[in-house]
Amino acid sequence: HNDRHPSLEVWENPDGSAGVKCYAGCSTEQVLAAIGLEPRDLFPAKAASNKPSRKAREIEKVYDYHDENGNLVHQTVRYKVPKGERKEFSQRRPNGKGGFIWNMEGVKRVPYKLPELIKGVEAGETIFIPEGEKDCDNLAALGLTATTNAEGAGKWNKWKDSYVKHFSGAKVVILPDNDDPGRRHAEQVANSLDGVAASVRVLELPGLPHKGDVSDWLQAGYTKEELLALVEQAPE
Repeated sequence: HNDRHPSLEVWENPDGSAGVKCYAGCSTEQVLAAIGLEPRDLFPAKAASNKPSRKAREIEKVYDYHDENGNLVHQTVRYKVPKGERKEFSQRRPNGKGGFIWNMEGVKRVPYKLPELIKGVEAGETIFIPEGEKDCDNLAALGLTATTNAEGAGKWNKWKDSYVKHFSGAKVVILPDNDDPGRRHAEQVANSLDGVAASVRVLELPGLPHKGDVSDWLQAGYTKEELLALVEQAPE
């Protein structure tokens, strides 16, 4: 097609298969046909033999993403992995029959905990944006309002422009992971909210190990009160 801007996303799933999405509207089949591939080529035999299937892997946690009306639109699935190994996630969406489809094709992406986000903004609460759903849940356990985007930080743009409208007039604090992808992601989110949110702060937590996040920080013994004190000191 005549798209003049890069619009094709290609990624590797935790099971070793590949995914492709054309944001100009081409179907997966059309993309593959244009480069001489078939759908089966997205599932390399070598990768399949080296990694267990989704059914064989044990799910550790499922994070629900709801729209403004509380309807489930998609989920992030976290698998159990041996200690020290890289975390593994998959995305899925309801199929309307009580089951799930393991891709995000055609899904209306929304921020995590969107109904709580909307209420928090209306109430004038500070909105925290860490990098992962687990971080949001840990902050919520402290009585704070937190949200994030699916699939965390990384090479591809995971923070969508469509999220920005929900932060109109909000006081936002971004909590990046302590690594370069985390800082790049925080910068992207901050830039997108500039001029929309009432205030935006990027707070790099002291004492974090490399790749550490706010959950690690809280687990190390820091408190809600200490977090809020750091927020007050952080520049807009």
